[in-house]
Amino acid sequence: MKFSMLVCYWRHNMAIRIGRNDPCRCGSGKKYKHCCLFKDDKDTIPQRKTVYRFEAGSYGDVGRFKPSLACLKSTGNDGWQYHFVLVKPTSVHAKEDHATAEAEKDLSDAFKVKEAQGSDAELAMALREKGYLSVDNFNIVGGN
Repeated sequence: MKFSMLVCYWRHNMAIRIGRNDPCRCGSGKKYKHCCLFKDDKDTIPQRKTVYRFEAGSYGDVGRFKPSLACLKSTGNDGWQYHFVLVKPTSVHAKEDHATAEAEKDLSDAFKVKEAQGSDAELAMALREKGYLSVDNFNIVGGN
């Protein structure tokens, strides 16, 4: 998927629906139904049928690990499938955990941009600016 298509896709499809049993988005650690469910105005909560989550990881082989971010799509009944993978090809690490740590930081930074600017497209642009590119025909080792 080309980046321009990815931004457009995120703009229209990446709003996350909050389920009653999901962790509350306020960060309290409680389930949404026991925290902010009745505080939120129903009109301001994005209502989407599809839910996505991101996982930081590494992409590559022994001694040449690159930070990567996987987007997983809910399949219902607590199931997840890989939807797409982004890799930062300009950053190479000898140790896998160093690549994963960089990906975690980059993802955290991108979500801060999204929180500040309120747009999934801004999240996509923040990752693009950090050098992440979409990978076609990726293989998942030890994943879901």
